Amino acid sequence: MAALLNGCIVAGDGGAAVRFKAIIEYDGGNFLGWQVQPEEVTVQGEIEKALAQITGQTIRISGSGRTDAGVHALGQVASFNYSGELEPVRLERALNSLLPPSVYVRSLEPVADAFDARRDAVGKLYRYSIIRGRSPLRRSRAWEYEYPLDISRMREAAQQLEGSHDYGLFCEIGESRILTVDSIDIREREDEIAIDTRGRGFLYKMVRRVAGVICDCGRGKIDAGIIPQLFNYSKPVQAVTAPAQGLVLVEVYYQKEA
Repeated sequence: MAALLNGCIVAGDGGAAVRFKAIIEYDGGNFLGWQVQPEEVTVQGEIEKALAQITGQTIRISGSGRTDAGVHALGQVASFNYSGELEPVRLERALNSLLPPSVYVRSLEPVADAFDARRDAVGKLYRYSIIRGRSPLRRSRAWEYEYPLDISRMREAAQQLEGSHDYGLFCEIGESRILTVDSIDIREREDEIAIDTRGRGFLYKMVRRVAGVICDCGRGKIDAGIIPQLFNYSKPVQAVTAPAQGLVLVEVYYQKEA
């Protein structure tokens, strides 16, 4: 029989498909990014493989967006349809029992049929972590930065990078596109620096290039005054790309949460 859970119909024996929202944490160091790719190990691919083992069906999941090879997530969001007999708690446990240790479904809940993790997202928060100097125990989660960094210069650069601009030069594939960066906050604690970047959407490698430019300003390699030139797509300026391991997708926002 079907049951009512959080206002959604959960299928019983052979019932109609139920839409699920999953919040997923993963260590991206072992994956070639989020998106399924032939003959490659990806986060999406591992989750779909686990779902196939549980259900005997091919279930496609839709993520809120792609993360690059080596990039981590604390709160990636995905949606998919499921028409089996397992209750949400049991399905979540089954998934986590089959997924590799570097991937964990933090929560799984039925949602409205129309929910789409990618199209319905209204904002994302990425955090880029930097270590002043070296740290063997933390280097898989941060950029070991050997040069002195001036926090005030970094914050000045961050202010210049906020707002609506053409961020085409911050995208590796070189597409001209107007986007809005809502905020860039920089926090310092002991030898760690965190750059929190929030916006509705980002281009390929854009957040890592934002972090790279901020660090170049912080070390005095470039002046924040040059940043407006980076928004002039017709005048190429080299943008530094920070290493993938320092980046984490912290949270994805939806309308009722924003």
